[in-house]
Amino acid sequence: MKYIPPSNPSPFATSMLPTAGQRAYVGGLIRRRRSTPQVGRPPRVGRVLTESELKVPGRVLIKRRQLLQKVPLCERTILNLEKRGQFPRRFTITSRLVAWDLKEVDAWIAEQQTAARLPGVPQAHPVPRRPSK
Repeated sequence: MKYIPPSNPSPFATSMLPTAGQRAYVGGLIRRRRSTPQVGRPPRVGRVLTESELKVPGRVLIKRRQLLQKVPLCERTILNLEKRGQFPRRFTITSRLVAWDLKEVDAWIAEQQTAARLPGVPQAHPVPRRPSK
């Protein structure tokens, strides 16, 4: 027996899909298909600071990704520390861009190192586990 395709093709058939430049109705909205397919772009990576840039006199501002490379904390922890006044405050450069002063961040790191070396400061120790029953 020979296969006979239906006379009324499915709306999802490949021949019914719009080609480049044609309109498609998706969820009640008219969307125009791109003329060239988008190839997967590499993810944006923040610029890594070099040693020569770190030694430039004057104020050096670092963006969020550069701060996260320098300080091993997550964004939420940094925000909480800023709110409590325990971390350098950020600068608002534009409505979508914030930065930190590199000297203040370096001073904060040095302060944390000296506080950790003081004899009266408790160090992190593993919590003993209770035996299971």
